[in-house]
Amino acid sequence: MAWLVGLAVFWQGAFTLVVPLAQYAVPIVLSAGMSARPWRRWSSSIRGRAQLLLPGIVALLLGVSWVGMGLWHGEAARAWWVSWPAWLALPMLLALLAWPPPLGWLFAGMAAGGVASAVWAAWLTLLVGRNRAEGPEPLDAILFGNLGLLLGLFCLAGLGWAWGQLRRAFWVVVLLAGALGGLLTSALSGTRGGWIVLPLLLWVLYWGYGRLLPRGGLLGLLLGLIVLGATLYAVPQTRVEHLLESGLVATWRFLAGERSVEVNGARLEMWRGAVQLVAERPLTGWGASGYQRGMARLSEQGRIDPEAARFWHAHHDLLDAWVKWGLPGVLLLACYYATPLWLFRRGLGARDPACRALALCGVLLPVAFIGYGLSYSFMAYSAVLAIYTSWLVILWGAYATRCRAGCHSSLS
Repeated sequence: MAWLVGLAVFWQGAFTLVVPLAQYAVPIVLSAGMSARPWRRWSSSIRGRAQLLLPGIVALLLGVSWVGMGLWHGEAARAWWVSWPAWLALPMLLALLAWPPPLGWLFAGMAAGGVASAVWAAWLTLLVGRNRAEGPEPLDAILFGNLGLLLGLFCLAGLGWAWGQLRRAFWVVVLLAGALGGLLTSALSGTRGGWIVLPLLLWVLYWGYGRLLPRGGLLGLLLGLIVLGATLYAVPQTRVEHLLESGLVATWRFLAGERSVEVNGARLEMWRGAVQLVAERPLTGWGASGYQRGMARLSEQGRIDPEAARFWHAHHDLLDAWVKWGLPGVLLLACYYATPLWLFRRGLGARDPACRALALCGVLLPVAFIGYGLSYSFMAYSAVLAIYTSWLVILWGAYATRCRAGCHSSLS
């Protein structure tokens, strides 16, 4: 079973952004793997350590709340389709605690995924001629680019682990290639949201590693980032210059008093409509179909721009969960984001470089999703919920089995 866990962990990093439906493979395989260990052995190994199962428990509660509200609104099947990966988090976690994921497979998968997504993006934009790179359905350009950026940052977080390996030079080169691939994927996808969140994500990396690096190393990294950003801005195929300038123009026109969808995009109007619908039903929400009907009604009444009513989600994760699945749904989604922040917080000062690298990835995951979710509803897609859930339980399974017992003494 251990080899299957290693393969699943590698698959999660390497293929979820470039292979159709690959996002669903890891939850299904790892959940099935739980049955390979008799329940009596499970109960004895986890007794008195309920915190180990916390991510799975929170995920299960999230799934139950969304399906429960779906039943309330008469669309349980739709709610189930969106949330079913969360229902599998607990059995996935049990499998990972029994067979801890090998870190070599984990970081190799991240690096392979960063490179593979960059190759895919370059093929679509430079050879096929697409304006924006996107992944297989349902990964549109925004999902694809931002998830690729997260893979690249995972690779940067893994450099601490790589530095402690016997084949140090090999692993550093591999992870740097993955990091560069993730950044290139984001640039070729033409998504601005990820780059807006990037300073916060880089600050998380600095929190974990910055105080351990000599001043010269920090200056070198800063210079490298500046050169990379200038290169991406200068190359026309990345469209970074166009996107940045159009964003600044739209912001200036908005601050000058214009309120059209042309200026704002439709996001501000979608948020305004969602807030009005939440105010009408703050506890139960409207359900997915009810949200679309409600937005159409607001459009007909002239309370929002008609352009905003044609979208099926609110382009904001917390607002989308609240307007569809009510107060329980949004609170549990917030808890699902907060859980890894709490679980991995102490590992940011771990003495063991592998533990510190895993903790950094564990913190980057929710910080990235929170930031991305401010301008797009990532968790409205079951494939993206599957990706978040899989990364959370993989990282926690690796961290909990290696680091909780004695790696929390701080180097900071």
